[in-house]
Amino acid sequence: MSEQAIYGAGTNVGVQLLNRLDDGRLPVDVHDFAEAINRCVLVDKTMFIADVLDCDASVVVCCRPKGFGKSMNLSMLRAFLERPAVGPAVDRAGRSLFADAQIWDAGGGRYRDECACYPVISLDFSGAARRGATVTGVVRDAFMGECARLLAYLEAPDLPRGKLRHIERVARGVASEDEIGLVLGVLIELLEMACDEQVVLLVDGYDVAWLGYVGATDNRGAGLTERLGRVLFDAIAAAGDSLRLACMMGECPGPAEAALSARSCSYRLATPLSTWCDRWFGFSDAEVRALLSHAGCEECLDDAREWLEGYRFGGAYCSSPARVIGFLDRGCTPPMRADLYGYADCLSEVVAGWNLDRLSALFDLLEAHGCVEVPLRLDAAGPDALPDDDPWTALYLSGFLTTDMTEEPVNGDLRRALRLPNSELRYVLRLVIIEWFECAAEDVRDIDAFRDGLCRGDEDAVRRALGRVLGDAGIGATDPDAPLPYHLLLQGLCFGLPGYANPASRRTCGADRWDIQVFPTGNVFDVADTIGMLDERPLITINMIYDPGVDALGLELLAVHALLEIERNGIDEIRVPRPGVGRMRWGFGFDGQRVAAVCQRL
Repeated sequence: MSEQAIYGAGTNVGVQLLNRLDDGRLPVDVHDFAEAINRCVLVDKTMFIADVLDCDASVVVCCRPKGFGKSMNLSMLRAFLERPAVGPAVDRAGRSLFADAQIWDAGGGRYRDECACYPVISLDFSGAARRGATVTGVVRDAFMGECARLLAYLEAPDLPRGKLRHIERVARGVASEDEIGLVLGVLIELLEMACDEQVVLLVDGYDVAWLGYVGATDNRGAGLTERLGRVLFDAIAAAGDSLRLACMMGECPGPAEAALSARSCSYRLATPLSTWCDRWFGFSDAEVRALLSHAGCEECLDDAREWLEGYRFGGAYCSSPARVIGFLDRGCTPPMRADLYGYADCLSEVVAGWNLDRLSALFDLLEAHGCVEVPLRLDAAGPDALPDDDPWTALYLSGFLTTDMTEEPVNGDLRRALRLPNSELRYVLRLVIIEWFECAAEDVRDIDAFRDGLCRGDEDAVRRALGRVLGDAGIGATDPDAPLPYHLLLQGLCFGLPGYANPASRRTCGADRWDIQVFPTGNVFDVADTIGMLDERPLITINMIYDPGVDALGLELLAVHALLEIERNGIDEIRVPRPGVGRMRWGFGFDGQRVAAVCQRL
């Protein structure tokens, strides 16, 4: 059942599809509303425009993870508000892009009065930044293209020639850095004079520099904050009533909040925790159902819910539009491994540099009802604002974790239970963990040898492979007197066993519980998970003991003792789940440098 149905959130109110063609295709890799509306099937999110126009603040900042419709909503706002450079404004009787949308008749039609009225400055920092440009290059490219586009609005004969030449130099790409830093204010002033109307400013990906999408040569410290502050936020503060509104889209709310507060600008902030605009980003259960019905795939709703939904923003549960569209584009089939490589790479970037202890928290997230309770620091204003030991906010803002505890959205000290939202993210995290351990070994064949030997009961193969991986991963180098790293290594290496589910650890159940169980499963992700899979797979139970003071004989006795404790403590006294056949017990002994392993097959 849908989480929305369970919790009573996100009902069927206002669900509508925009489909001007009977055979309209899905907007795969299309993020521009004006381009998509005439040839694609779109979910009607046009009441976002009403919320923005009704807002009593001069600046609106909307933050959501990648793939939740920020660019589409921003381009929709531009399509509604922007006046043509030449010719009549818009035939509101029928030619408007929005004639069939909810916004057109909302409020008795009062929003039509602002349709096609304003000169719009549209800055996109996200695309160029993700191509690896520096901050300076991102800003220069964005303003160069926009100044060139807006020259058509600046043909009035009474405009100040010096300021117009300023715009022309930026458009030609010959402006100095100082001229780039001042161009937004000049552009707002000239557009207001030329059009005799307030200006609308739209900024997509304003925070890409803070999120590390740009080249590292100028992506650190106060210089970055000062540069973007001067180019963007100083101009917004100075524009005053010359701006009808400024709408900014990004993932991280902290930079905008800090910059706007410091400049005493009035603003409205929509974070993933807040309820304002919560229905206009992401697809609700009812909207996913409508898309599936349009595609004739109503029977796939349960699969879509399991794989894709589970995000909660404000008071609404939703799915990622990008992932839903991919699901529909694949013919409503669950993703395969190849479909998730890019997603896994994004997650790997967020968790890059994590050590084994930090990965242990990710292991816990994959447990049934797994979560981590941490505060969310949404007010972090820069790349160094998040402490190194608190990466959870970055995972939340990137859309890899979600929380149901959205109350008190401005309370940065409230501990919130973060969880994985759906099966797709669980498989993505599994891929990342497998890759982490494969990269930790100098020779990936050692990982394969360990997994194969573990499934087949080959003590010598497991001991040799594990001994080599211990040295490669540096286990015990930083905390030689603790058993936890060895336990985590065993658990991590058990991810990806062919024909088995994710390993379940008991270490959180109490002190000195170092047992792990790996259950055989008939559910395999794709054909790659069947490589090396045995026809008869036993329930595997692992236990370990760590003692840095033993000799070689004592190390062997540790492994035997760990094995005997499995039976003595009744660790595997459960019915073997199908398709499992029999039981296999493993005992491991560690002394900080060496490993001993013994196996018993029942």
